[in-house]
Amino acid sequence: MAKNSTNMPDGSLVSGESDKKNGKKLNHFEISHPTDLAAAYHYDKVVGVIKKDTSERSDAEIHQIISWFKKKSDLFNQLNEKIIHDLIKNCSFTTVDRDFVVIKQGDKGDCTTSGYEDERKEGGSTEEQDDKGKKEEGKPKELNRSKFGKYVGKIVSGKSFGELALINPDCIRNATIIADETTDLIVIDRELYNRSIHSFHTKEFEERKHFVETNPLFDGWHPKDKRQLAMSLRKEKLTFESYIVKQGSPFDGLRFILNGQAKLYCDPHMHSMQYPDYYPLPDVDELEKDQVRESLRRELGLDTHSHNKHDGYKPLVTNLHKLSTQDTEKSGTRSPHQHHIELCLICSQELIGDLEVAMDLDTYSYTVNCIQETDIYVLDQKNYERLIEKRNPKVVEKIRSSVLEKFSLRLSWIQDKNDLPLFRYLLYKIEESRRQKKSKKKL
Repeated sequence: MAKNSTNMPDGSLVSGESDKKNGKKLNHFEISHPTDLAAAYHYDKVVGVIKKDTSERSDAEIHQIISWFKKKSDLFNQLNEKIIHDLIKNCSFTTVDRDFVVIKQGDKGDCTTSGYEDERKEGGSTEEQDDKGKKEEGKPKELNRSKFGKYVGKIVSGKSFGELALINPDCIRNATIIADETTDLIVIDRELYNRSIHSFHTKEFEERKHFVETNPLFDGWHPKDKRQLAMSLRKEKLTFESYIVKQGSPFDGLRFILNGQAKLYCDPHMHSMQYPDYYPLPDVDELEKDQVRESLRRELGLDTHSHNKHDGYKPLVTNLHKLSTQDTEKSGTRSPHQHHIELCLICSQELIGDLEVAMDLDTYSYTVNCIQETDIYVLDQKNYERLIEKRNPKVVEKIRSSVLEKFSLRLSWIQDKNDLPLFRYLLYKIEESRRQKKSKKKL
């Protein structure tokens, strides 16, 4: 069985395609063939069941593969076994080739789709297409994807797409989805969708809309932007000791904690490797003293530039990183957990990734680890850039203000705030930027 992959534009929408053989409009789940033998065995076992005619799928066979679906798909993981049994019993299976247009923006939606393993799709919404995009006899013609609009993102294996068009009254697909490679899909037609998971998806979408409406970050947004944000949020359930983000991993979007609790901590010695442009760090105490001196000169009407030359003043370099490096060299060893500093515990209403947004950091500056089962919403980077950076940039300033308040408080809990020199310096930069803006307004 070949690998599957799909890319998608609006974060996480669902979509379907039509089955020319029986005239039904369908919904799909993407699945791709695993590489290790044990996983391949289970995968072939699953495909062997769902490729059968629905009348030939026995209850015993279905029961044996329910756990596989719950593990591989976020959607199935949230449903009870009775509903999952109905879906497996009555879904259909199909394989499409690269460049197959699974869903087309603007079309009417009659089905939803999902996938498994390492798949990707490109485009925007969810809808059905005939045999367009399938390889013709001989050398296949490369599909011109630019005519479908701007690339937004990808759908990984196990994710469903196409359901939003089934939830909405207008049933219109708002993005296009195109297979990146040969892709296995599980398809759910409207009749099966309506009796099994429609109520679940409708409730879940209403929860996302309520979240957007009640979150002060999004006050003043145009209703259309709010709706698109609700459509772009992806809900994830995380178990005890799961990582929400890891320090050093690339920034890939914002996370909003809905419920549960997590621990936020960091290794300050990693920061110099993550953000070399900031190092060596100036001494914030000296910078603040210099700022006070400059303010006094301004009030007294003295030359505000002369202090740069007085007494050969130069900002001092923070000693923490240098000293710890020397200590490490002397000891010859370094425990991976030795320098972790726990900042705080975080829970519902917390935003993760805010410091990275505020200071335009390309990797996460801290780790967040669940200490109990936790539900989160994820706004991926593509949708963050589209809906916040481009359309609602004032949100970034709100996030900066929140970061200044939150991390100032968190640093006050640390016995020695110089143990986290980067955070202290970044907060200073935010405050300095604010002061400069106020000064410009006065002028």
